[in-house]
Formats: sequence, structure tokens, C-alpha cells
Amino acid sequence: MPQPNDLSRSLVALDQNSTIIAVVELSQSSWLVGGVLPGIERQPCKKLEPSPKSALRKRAENDLD
Repeated sequence: MPQPNDLSRSLVALDQNSTIIAVVELSQSSWLVGGVLPGIERQPCKKLEPSPKSALRKRAENDLD
């Protein structure tokens, strides 16, 4: 039986046809942001400079579109 705080196991099944999956990899040299979207064959991926201010600015630009 899994432990109550066992974060290595999912408690529910993953339905890939209705789930948005986002992955963020942070390092000192670069940030990599990727995702899997239901119904979209390509898997978008973006490499960013490691700057919290630039990440917030990108988010604000996308919100205005």
C-alpha cells in the first residue's frame, strides 16, 4: 500500500486525450518549457534565458494577445 505522501505514484489514471501536460526544466544556463496538448500533434518547446523578469514579461505579452 502506498504511503500517504508518496509523490512518486499517481492516485488517478492519466487521460492523455483530455489532459494538458506542461514541463519546465530550470537550470542556471537556460530554461526549457514544453507541453503536450490534446488534439495537437506537435509538442511545443521553448528555450528561454534564465530570468524571472523575462518569464513574467513573456507571460504578460501572451495574456495581451
